[in-house]
Amino acid sequence: MFVQHPQLKQLNVAAEKITRLHVAQSSVQLAFSGFPPQLCKAFLLSIEGNNRALVVVAYYLMESRCSVFFVPKQGEVAVEKLDATYEDGWSFVESMGFVLTETDYHLKALDDRKQFLAGLPICQSPQQTTAERRSNDLLEKEITDLRECCLESFGRFLSSL
Repeated sequence: MFVQHPQLKQLNVAAEKITRLHVAQSSVQLAFSGFPPQLCKAFLLSIEGNNRALVVVAYYLMESRCSVFFVPKQGEVAVEKLDATYEDGWSFVESMGFVLTETDYHLKALDDRKQFLAGLPICQSPQQTTAERRSNDLLEKEITDLRECCLESFGRFLSSL
């Protein structure tokens, strides 16, 4: 079973610690708590170190431009149990309608892996918090209302000439 990890906002891990990486090539409409329903991308990866492994499921919310992360309820597992936990992650992602594909990440040279990882949206810092988005939406609405009011006033002014 996978549970949301609300403190995790972006993936910040060394490229050499990621041993598997699968990506969904198409987007699926999902709704997560605190976000409006929107198209999402899915990622499944394993991170290994010190004979322990962590499977991470990440969803990138395209409209909100932020990521939501899920990890196994038991957290890290022994490397010997990685395959079974990864399969659970695979099932979790595909149960939401995604089809995962191999990225051949593990076959790339280290520099290429670093570059590939840096380009993933789940490795970027979130663009804005929900409160900032709401504040910006309100500000944008006020600007639009002010613009319409000014245009109406300007129209009345021009007609009076």
